[in-house]
Amino acid sequence: MLKVTSLKNCLYLLFSLLILAPVTGELWHLSFVGLGFLPSDLLIPPLFVVWVIDKIRNDRKLRLGKIGKMIIVFLFTLTLTYLINLYRFPVKEMIVAFSALGRFGMYLILTIITFDLINRSKGDRFRIFLVEGMIASMLIICILGFLQLIYFPSFYDLGMQLQGWDPHIGRLLSTWFDPNFIGGFLAFLLGPVIALGLYFRHKRNNKWFLIFSAIALVALIALYLTYSRSGYLALIIVLGLLALFKSRKLLIAGLLIVVMAFVLSPRVQERSVEALDSGKALLRLDSQKPLDPTAELRVWSWRFAWEMIEENPWTGVGYSRYVYEINKRGHGLLSDHAAGGSDSSLLTIWATSGIFGILSYLSIGFVAAAISIKRLWKRNDLRSYLDSGFVAGFGGIMAHSFFVNSLLFALMMVFLLPALGMLDER
Repeated sequence: MLKVTSLKNCLYLLFSLLILAPVTGELWHLSFVGLGFLPSDLLIPPLFVVWVIDKIRNDRKLRLGKIGKMIIVFLFTLTLTYLINLYRFPVKEMIVAFSALGRFGMYLILTIITFDLINRSKGDRFRIFLVEGMIASMLIICILGFLQLIYFPSFYDLGMQLQGWDPHIGRLLSTWFDPNFIGGFLAFLLGPVIALGLYFRHKRNNKWFLIFSAIALVALIALYLTYSRSGYLALIIVLGLLALFKSRKLLIAGLLIVVMAFVLSPRVQERSVEALDSGKALLRLDSQKPLDPTAELRVWSWRFAWEMIEENPWTGVGYSRYVYEINKRGHGLLSDHAAGGSDSSLLTIWATSGIFGILSYLSIGFVAAAISIKRLWKRNDLRSYLDSGFVAGFGGIMAHSFFVNSLLFALMMVFLLPALGMLDER
């Protein structure tokens, strides 16, 4: 039989592999029952099983946390709306949707597992362990992105457009094959990285301050090279919130970063002007300004999602049935990598789980903000800085999710959901 230490070591090992799994990105998939499984999908079930065994043998106290309780409510709502839609659609579609629902549920449970392990560990040991793993994963993804930009600057060279990927040219994609997801991911993790740098600066620890400054610089350069406007927006919000919580001087640094990025790169200037013109056109402030192609696709995506919401406002169409609804309406193709959801996470949740689903999902964010922000003011310990970094990161990724389906992207959830568990109240 496994000893206590063996189970704990096994949990730590599985969590390490899980946090590092997004490094492989879209390079490796396993297809089963119509779904493509990532390495992280395969690691979560054994992690859950080992955690349950460890709980039964060594610690039977149930710790959900306030955020965890809202996760359970959201899972219940997703399951209920799925069951309501069960007899309305073909059996095959609902079986695939159920598989996707189960996978999503396992990701959500990561929040509860993280909260439980943090509360059972001594001090901040497990929290620091997770943060170190996230930063290591981020750095590897950045390095692979730099190599991709050097050796494979164009997806046309690899024929990736034939597999349904957008043929990005001269943009950092790394192994995720999408600069917008990479941009959001980097903006999110820059929150805790910069916050830790501020903490060590406050503690006058020059060695670690310089180390975290160097890490932040690498991530900032990588984010810059994605030329992702949604990523830039997320970063601006992250820096703004960190300035509000911990350092007013960060506003000046953030402003300098934005100005330098704009001045030094004609491509950033071009994409910024396109974003401004698209915004004017979208708000009907200037009918002469057309939407750029990317913005136009996003607007169409929002319209398709809203079409589903208008037809099924209360219960949605069932979790993970978005792709089938899109195809029935002639709006997308099954081979399209973006067909599984709208270019807005909140619209996707509303369209698939109805008004109760979106409200229960938003309640997770409200509870997380309420219990974490009150710990940030007038405190200068490590957890206060780390929490401020994650809160800022969530603020950035929420804004990012209005333009990219980042909140429901599996490679992102590996980081987002354990981070939620770290924010929960002990």
